[in-house]
Amino acid sequence: MIGKMQKEPQVAMKNGFGGRCGFTLIELLTTMAIIAILVGMVIGMASYAQHKAAIARVKADMEKIKQALESYRVQYGKYPTNEVPEASANLSGALWVKPQKQGLKPFLVMEGWTDPNTAYKIYDAGGQEMRYLHRPAPPYADHNNSKFGYDLWTVVMDEQGTGQWLPDINNWSDH
Repeated sequence: MIGKMQKEPQVAMKNGFGGRCGFTLIELLTTMAIIAILVGMVIGMASYAQHKAAIARVKADMEKIKQALESYRVQYGKYPTNEVPEASANLSGALWVKPQKQGLKPFLVMEGWTDPNTAYKIYDAGGQEMRYLHRPAPPYADHNNSKFGYDLWTVVMDEQGTGQWLPDINNWSDH
């Protein structure tokens, strides 16, 4: 066998631990699937947290409006009337414009309100117009029907984000 060349045996590449180098396709796909699931969970939790924060802001704004309504009632002996709940500019006209025209401090000041002669629309944190109802005669409101009763509410998107709007923040139920 002097004239024949012998083939050297092929040696597989090995890492320092005696195993092969690299990952199999199954291992890579499994890792990518786990990462995708984790990213989805994080995005879902962030969306949920944003929704809850928006609801908290709406509730805080609603408390601010309720305090302004009480200040108005103390000053004028009654709540401002508004028979069109979606017309929040009527409410801001009573709580923002009217007192300033009479030389009083406004009962309600919201972000962006600068012109004392403008009755601004009142929007919640989700961009929906706040609703207020207090009629000049009985029934004064649909849910708080007394002389010193009014309905104040907003509609916000459901927690699943399916586009369903629910009247879940109001002054007549415990939310």
